[in-house]
Amino acid sequence: MNLKKLRDMLYTGLAYLSLLLLTIPLVWIFFECIVEGGHYIISRPIEFFTDIGKPPGVEGGGIGHAIQGSLYMLGLALLIGVPIGIFSGIYMAERRNSPIAKAARFVSDILVEFPTILVGIVTYIFLASKVTGILATGPAAFAASFALALIITPIVARSVETVFLTISNDIREGAYALGLSSSKVIFRILLPAVKAGVVTAVLIGLAKMAGESAPIIVTNGISNFWFSKWTEPSPSIPVLIYIYGLSPFKEWQTQAWAASLFLMLLIMGVGFLARRFTKKLWVGV
Repeated sequence: MNLKKLRDMLYTGLAYLSLLLLTIPLVWIFFECIVEGGHYIISRPIEFFTDIGKPPGVEGGGIGHAIQGSLYMLGLALLIGVPIGIFSGIYMAERRNSPIAKAARFVSDILVEFPTILVGIVTYIFLASKVTGILATGPAAFAASFALALIITPIVARSVETVFLTISNDIREGAYALGLSSSKVIFRILLPAVKAGVVTAVLIGLAKMAGESAPIIVTNGISNFWFSKWTEPSPSIPVLIYIYGLSPFKEWQTQAWAASLFLMLLIMGVGFLARRFTKKLWVGV
């Protein structure tokens, strides 16, 4: 056996070992969620998704309020972050050597790696704090949405920039040769050509936001009631898992496992959709 073949076998073995090391924790956590919380969802399939959390010691309850609150906050975050991320990514790709594009790229790279709890702290200080905040409302759902928007914006921006850079320059040159303006070239030719990649970027950002609890706790606080106002704390699934999981009450702990199972399935579903759109982007099917 020659050295090249031995090296190939070694690298292949390391790749399979890495895959195994990544799969074991995921399967373990997923199995634990099914064992500890699956029976709660099966026994109360309607109540779990539509009811509000019950006080400690009271049997039953669900995460309907947390689902509602998460949908509101994620929805507003998408409305804020996705358009900014898409336009920023397009600008960084089409004007890649301009000072503004370089600065935006630098800031995006920092924000992508920035600890999300610090994003929440900064958002609260400058937006919701009654001492230094611009709106000075205290913990509020809109502040959490803004923090989540800051998380998804750089992810979308860098991903959109990457997919735009995969477009051949011949397409751009041909479009400009026909006398089309820059806006028509970008929004009628280039953007439709990479729409699968743009959707993938949004889905990846959504999956990232859906599991965040630290920035929500800092900016939004804790609530166990239905969503009422943007200027008040709102419930959310990640925060509910955190609070219920640390509580000494068995009923709440079981609901935390059930909510964790639901959140895992939700994020896995979003990841599956992202993979499908990625496949469409690269193989054109």
